[in-house]
Amino acid sequence: MRSNWLPVGLAICGAGLVAVAVKEWFINRDEWLFAALAAAVGSLAMGIACERRQNRQLWTENQDLKHQADELRDALLTARKESSELRFEAAQARRDSEALYHSLVDHLPLAVLRKDSNFKYTFVNRRYLEFSGKEAGDVIGQTDFDLFPRELATKYREGDDQVFAKGTLFEDIETYCKPDGEERYIQVLKTPVRDAQQCIIGTQVMFWDVTDRQLSAKNIERFTHELERRNDALRESESNLQRQTGILMSILNSMADGVIVADENERFVLWNPAADRIIGLGPMDKPTASWPQVYGLYESDRKTPFPADRLPITRAMRGEAVADVEMFVRNESRSDGVMISVNAAPLTDLEGQIKGGVVVFRDVTQQKNAEAEIRSKNQDLETLLYVTSHDLREPLRAIENFSRIVYDRYAEKIDAKGQDFLQRVVRGAQRLDQLIEDVLTLSRVQRTAQPSEDIDSGEIVADVLRHLETRIHETKAVVAVSDGLPSIRADRRWATQAMQNLVANALKYTIEGQCPEVEIGGFRGPEGVGLIVRDRGLGVPPDCAERIFQLFQRAVSRNIEGTGAGLAIVKRVAERHGGRAWVRPREGGGSEFIITFGSGSAA
Repeated sequence: MRSNWLPVGLAICGAGLVAVAVKEWFINRDEWLFAALAAAVGSLAMGIACERRQNRQLWTENQDLKHQADELRDALLTARKESSELRFEAAQARRDSEALYHSLVDHLPLAVLRKDSNFKYTFVNRRYLEFSGKEAGDVIGQTDFDLFPRELATKYREGDDQVFAKGTLFEDIETYCKPDGEERYIQVLKTPVRDAQQCIIGTQVMFWDVTDRQLSAKNIERFTHELERRNDALRESESNLQRQTGILMSILNSMADGVIVADENERFVLWNPAADRIIGLGPMDKPTASWPQVYGLYESDRKTPFPADRLPITRAMRGEAVADVEMFVRNESRSDGVMISVNAAPLTDLEGQIKGGVVVFRDVTQQKNAEAEIRSKNQDLETLLYVTSHDLREPLRAIENFSRIVYDRYAEKIDAKGQDFLQRVVRGAQRLDQLIEDVLTLSRVQRTAQPSEDIDSGEIVADVLRHLETRIHETKAVVAVSDGLPSIRADRRWATQAMQNLVANALKYTIEGQCPEVEIGGFRGPEGVGLIVRDRGLGVPPDCAERIFQLFQRAVSRNIEGTGAGLAIVKRVAERHGGRAWVRPREGGGSEFIITFGSGSAA
């Protein structure tokens, strides 16, 4: 409300001035007094006017205040009405909520109960009554000590006390025995019940059967222990694998042979340092069709580009195994070119699915150059041998023939000693001729190509026996051949020559006065697949077992026909076929000569 001191002050001042002016005018009757009187009257009028205006404003403000008071009174009445309605609705909602709570709790698959601050049951749901076999009237208002043995009641009370003391969740797993003796497990949860002021006024208990879960947990625990054990074993295996991988990578990095691995998508996954050094280039992300051009790959003739579909690694990725493929490499890093020998095989997983290919190759440039030099020298040696043998044989044949002519025509004119000399000349010429033939045979064996097909060793033995049929008849030898002789990978001609030498020796080196006994059988062992010739002859002294396979070395008297080259030829034939030849004593006397021809087929 505004202050009204201004109009009142003006009125009082105006009235005072009027009184003073009137008094002075009556006394002095001066003009200025009239003027003062007029001013006083004006001031009084102004004060009255201001008071009226202020009174109107006050009346207006009073009316506004009255209107606001009416509105507040109406709002208060409305609020009281709405508060009453809300209290009614809240009470109804609380009743509906309690009904819904009881309805839900009664249909839960777990037991629910409540206790007040005196630990008396105030509510139990239907599942609890089914579990305990009791009626609600038997439980409501009772305590645990009224319903259960003291030991159990004490245990339950301890959980309630913890909830009241801490106001937190209490959780436990308890066991009980059914009437049939089966042990079961229940999960127990206890939570505080609070009022509107958040004061704890009771406890709510929920429990349900968790036997299956507990049994599963125990099974899981056992499984976990087993899994941990297996994980430990797996980690150990991984550690071993990493160690082996490290060793493998160290081996691959230190190998002189190049190793390249490509996956099924034709991407290089391994390219060891030797491969980089031999090829001169590293792995590139290029399609297979461009590999011959990118890496400069040619046929062994060093001119024809190697077809991409015939590359060993390409064939390996198709599932083929490739061995000893020769390839020439010439590129910007290998301008002089290198000759390589390549082996390849498919890369498969545990199910046998092809996941790529692996190739192993080595630089055989020096080897090929050496082989070419050896071939050249062998050709020169062969020419020399043939020329020498021809030049030697011609005078030998002349010596032998003229010696025979002298013996035949002039034997009666020559004494016995002279005739013996002539016979020795003839035998010496014949032996030298055979010796030259054996040296030529040995030279031919050196040039034997590696066989590529298996042959029946029974056929070889049959050919040998036919060739030696006259000698067998003359010596009255008994020759037995075992059944089931193996197939061997050998050159038929030289395998026959070697077996003929062994059987001829068995017929020749016998005990005086005894007929030869010879057995021929198959041999299969770590040394390879081959044949064995057994005799009942003089035997071979242990210190001569290796020496007799050397050229011109013999373990018997020179009175027995021979040049000392037969077993050397046998040994060389075996070695040219990837096998070996050796002798060992035979039980009961005699010897066993064995020759193998590599792995063969062992059929």
